Amino acid sequence: MIKGKISRVTLILGSDLGDREANINIAKSLIITELASYLFSDITETQIIESKAWGFESQRLFLNQAISFLTTVTPEQMLSVCKWVEQKMGRAEHLAQYDAAGNRVYCSRIIDIDIVLFADVVINTPELTIPHPQIREREYAMKLISEMEELLHGELIIP
Repeated sequence: MIKGKISRVTLILGSDLGDREANINIAKSLIITELASYLFSDITETQIIESKAWGFESQRLFLNQAISFLTTVTPEQMLSVCKWVEQKMGRAEHLAQYDAAGNRVYCSRIIDIDIVLFADVVINTPELTIPHPQIREREYAMKLISEMEELLHGELIIP
């Protein structure tokens, strides 16, 4: 990986299959290990919260947590790391699926890692959108981002 400028990255991790809390903790460990030489501060973590599935009906509840850290990877490299962790944990490579009306189809998953914020960067490509496009629509995400903002004493930038 190429080192770039130091940027604050905020991810939201979620799981609704198996041991949900263990899944989140394993994903965090894999991210830390993969980015070890690119991390410049301790990871700040919100509490883990439970939420209803977003975008699909499910009897299972998700556990979600936000983590934030300083790193020198690029947004595209961060996306690659997130996808690698998801696949390593057993999530099939996923391409966005849509129903006949053109709405995105969501489903249960062992782990989901969203890049919610990446410093003050705004990206809108077919592969990556930052800030995350549904952040304001997801109550659990806004709750986690609000908590993270408090933990970081207003250091979080939401473009």
